[in-house]
Amino acid sequence: MKKTLFALLSATLFAWSLLAIAADPGRVEFRGIPFGASQETLLSKFPDFKCHEGTCNLYVDLESAKKCPENKGVTPSDAGDVKKSLDCQHEYRNQMKFGPAVVQVYVAKFENGRLGYVSVIFSSTWYRDLREALIERYGARAEEKIETIQNRYGENFENHMATWKLGNDFVQIEERGADDETAALRLVSGSFTGIDQDKLRRERAREAAKNL
Repeated sequence: MKKTLFALLSATLFAWSLLAIAADPGRVEFRGIPFGASQETLLSKFPDFKCHEGTCNLYVDLESAKKCPENKGVTPSDAGDVKKSLDCQHEYRNQMKFGPAVVQVYVAKFENGRLGYVSVIFSSTWYRDLREALIERYGARAEEKIETIQNRYGENFENHMATWKLGNDFVQIEERGADDETAALRLVSGSFTGIDQDKLRRERAREAAKNL
């Protein structure tokens, strides 16, 4: 009897531990793919990524245009074909959302064949919605920063950043100031050595300033 109760209790605790891991809000992953996954795992779920030397990219708008209309390479001949093509592209972009945000570009980086970094570029119109979704997922205790950047014309603008440090990993969302209409999200594994957070932030800010 005692052995039976012990076995039942052990099984129950094990089941709860699995549920806790599955529902762990602090676990950083990319659309169900955890850090440490292989390129094959990424491509099995998202075959439209193009990979080369440890970096996989997906340009969502370009890929949607290639996929739609179904008669690839043929200009739509009437309003019905145009609508079909636009509906197809809209459906694909919805499939490739990150949370609430319609994404422009995904970049995934692998180190020693293992996923360690993901960058998501999207329209700044989705910044607030995605930031609120991240707060819901990871909690409100993010490190907030506002950085003033000067462009080549001497004009100043502000970059807004929020960073969640989750164990050795971190999640960072950035809204660029002035007339830059894009925002960025980064998921970075603590074991990934290819990214220096502060250096990356400075470089992205400088690149953004060049286009103003």
